[in-house]
Amino acid sequence: MATRRKNLAEDRGESAVDLAAKQLREIALASDDGAFLGSEDELVARLGVSKPTLRQATARVAQEHLVAVRRGVGGGYFARRPGSLTVSRMAAVYLRTRNATYVELTETTPMFYAELARLSSRNRDPAMIAQLREFAERDDQTVDELNIQGYAEFMRSERKFIDFLATMAGNKVLELMVAITSDFSANAPRNDERMLRRLDHMALYRVLRARFARAIANGDGDIAELLSRRCTELMCEWMREGYQDRAFEDNEMR
Repeated sequence: MATRRKNLAEDRGESAVDLAAKQLREIALASDDGAFLGSEDELVARLGVSKPTLRQATARVAQEHLVAVRRGVGGGYFARRPGSLTVSRMAAVYLRTRNATYVELTETTPMFYAELARLSSRNRDPAMIAQLREFAERDDQTVDELNIQGYAEFMRSERKFIDFLATMAGNKVLELMVAITSDFSANAPRNDERMLRRLDHMALYRVLRARFARAIANGDGDIAELLSRRCTELMCEWMREGYQDRAFEDNEMR
């Protein structure tokens, strides 16, 4: 069987490492996060390859954050699941090579928020709707606390809100796009002095966000989409000032 796989791979122009990486990737994807895939000897036998070939294949799949190798007692090969930050780092490298700026990032935000508003408004799950209403109430209560909480706390609350809407929207592709955008915003080299001068904008944004959350909770997609545009217009205004002319720097993605 191993010889047949090798011959098929050679016919397609694939090396033994290519084939082993493909097989290891499929094994990892078919397993739960953290699941034990086997020892090195077990995987060598399972894939019908040499140890050097397995190690080269593993290096490739490990870069995709699908496999982790642990040494010592209790070690072996384990399945992993990549997070959004894994994709964000590669996207940052891509954008950096094209001299993209953070201002360009802000210009993509409205389309994501509008789609979140449209899709999440259709979700009538009672538990999720209750969570949205609680989020809106917290926004109402914390508007006057921004001078104490500051920008970092504001961004954490925004990420939590958007991540929740992405889950509520039920679209995995949109969920990834929103997560990448949030990763970029959280790690961007901002001008803190300029951001602090926008605490009044953050307070207004909280008021709008509370209304946005309630519109979704009420299932009013049209109003939710309108409020999403008002939120993103305000956000883009201060983001352009805070991130003015800053290019993507992949080493800042942590």
